[in-house]
Amino acid sequence: MLDVHAPHGAAHSWRDFLVHIAAIAIGLCLALALEELAEYVHERRQLTEARRELVREIAANRASWTNNVAEASRIQKELEADLKVIRDLRARATATGGKLDYSVHFYAAFDGPWQAVRQGSSLTLMPHEELQTYAWFHAILASLMESMHAFESTVQIGGAIAASAAPESLSGRDLDELAAKTMEAQGRLENLKMFLGFEEGGLSQLEAAGHKSSKR
Repeated sequence: MLDVHAPHGAAHSWRDFLVHIAAIAIGLCLALALEELAEYVHERRQLTEARRELVREIAANRASWTNNVAEASRIQKELEADLKVIRDLRARATATGGKLDYSVHFYAAFDGPWQAVRQGSSLTLMPHEELQTYAWFHAILASLMESMHAFESTVQIGGAIAASAAPESLSGRDLDELAAKTMEAQGRLENLKMFLGFEEGGLSQLEAAGHKSSKR
């Protein structure tokens, strides 16, 4: 809050009066400029700290992405093996040579720092292109998590059917439903892998941008 006082002593002429008014105006301008400068410096510090947090977030998401890509590859093989087991069970083969596996171990994406940064004012100083990249990337993460939840729900149903009885004791109807859920899970997994590809592109772009910023 600005506190402005008139100069001590009475003005003895119009010239003195105008000098006093000019002094007050200059003082107000300087005070406002200093106040705006202080606010700008504060926001720049906030932006620097926000970028540090976002860099940490990107590193955490890179680690989870690596784990999720490996897990998606494992699940794809397991679902293919599950369908083979189901076909053998349908044919009532004496030995299927495999077990039904509907386990899932995906890692959730991290977006806490981004959500916190959005609540502040530091993003107003972030270049538009950089801001748009972060916004696009986190929209991808949101779609990725939706796809992941949809996949996990389908796999859980398949796992529940598989666990309802010993494989050789599953009825023909159960096997048909299990096969349908397994193939649905394969389709949802492909959708999930597509978003993992989008995430990798966003991670690479943000990592490159962060590397350039660190050199400035």
